[in-house]
Amino acid sequence: MKKKFLALIVLLPVLVVFLAGCATGLTASAWPGIATDSEAAYVAGGPYVYAVNTQTGVELWRFPGKASTAYPFYAVPLLTDDGQLIFGGFDHKLYSLDPSLPAEVYKTEPEKAQNWVFEGAHDHYIGSVLVAGDMVYAPNSDYHLYAVSLASGSLQWSFKADQSLWAAPATDGANVYFGTLGGKVYALDAQTGELVWKTVADSAVLGSPVVKNGLVYVTTYSGSLVALDAASGAIRWNKPLAGRVWSGPLLDGDSLYFGDANGNLYAFDLDGNLVWQQALKGAVVGSPLIKNGVLVAGTDLGNVYFINVASQERDLVPVSGKVFASPAAAGTMFLVAPTDGDILLIALDQTGAQKWVFTPAK
Repeated sequence: MKKKFLALIVLLPVLVVFLAGCATGLTASAWPGIATDSEAAYVAGGPYVYAVNTQTGVELWRFPGKASTAYPFYAVPLLTDDGQLIFGGFDHKLYSLDPSLPAEVYKTEPEKAQNWVFEGAHDHYIGSVLVAGDMVYAPNSDYHLYAVSLASGSLQWSFKADQSLWAAPATDGANVYFGTLGGKVYALDAQTGELVWKTVADSAVLGSPVVKNGLVYVTTYSGSLVALDAASGAIRWNKPLAGRVWSGPLLDGDSLYFGDANGNLYAFDLDGNLVWQQALKGAVVGSPLIKNGVLVAGTDLGNVYFINVASQERDLVPVSGKVFASPAAAGTMFLVAPTDGDILLIALDQTGAQKWVFTPAK
């Protein structure tokens, strides 16, 4: 695999990235990312990041004040415990905003909504960030993981990997773990950024890892669930799957949940045993969500599934547009962000009934 992209072509609302030198051309689509708090949903959806009232579906504010279609936002925003909203853009910048400010500030003086901006990266931000302690760990397409101060956005260290980073790292407190499009999994010292180990996976790691009980779990694009020793990077086991996997696994209790491009939804235990598997209508691209014993997953055919984790009984709710993004929870509702068409956000209650839709004003 060559070390650089031959082309990076932005076709709004979909980003298409071609990696040269792969046996199968790896093609990735960017889709909206959702974060929520008690009052609002924050959606990175193309030219803007929107704040939307979760009770009514009404827009609260949007950022930046003036959009540029050449530099969209798709990385999932992250809300911090101290009230920051952090996300990266295609303009190579990492932003921290104060989401509590009134709409008038965002409309007339959007620069005053910024706590800080980190401008040290050289390519697009596609993945979300990880916040741990006083550090923000930001993966970038320029092959680097950047660690910046949560308080100021100042660079603490950076590490250059073998290829682009498209997903947030994970941490166990001592190390940070992440995968790359080059098929490598890395462990770095969380404070210094020094390399602890590097392991070769069978193909690109597009999603975020999860860590538990001394093991790092990753999924790969070729279709594998892999467990690595967190201390050494040694591969403990590798479970082949039926299809390609875009997103990392969801860890809930002692189980891992994720889907593949062939429409399979999997539940594995932490020892790599398949607990159950379901065939859905359409490719599962985003990671699922679990709340109150109900798993919610979307597919590229516009189907949203509500699955009882204990019994595996399920209900299907069709929506308008392809559902690539991971769903989010907002109180008693579930939010999905379809691509195609004008609708950016759909709110469903626990029965799957539609409560509201958000279509951004032009």
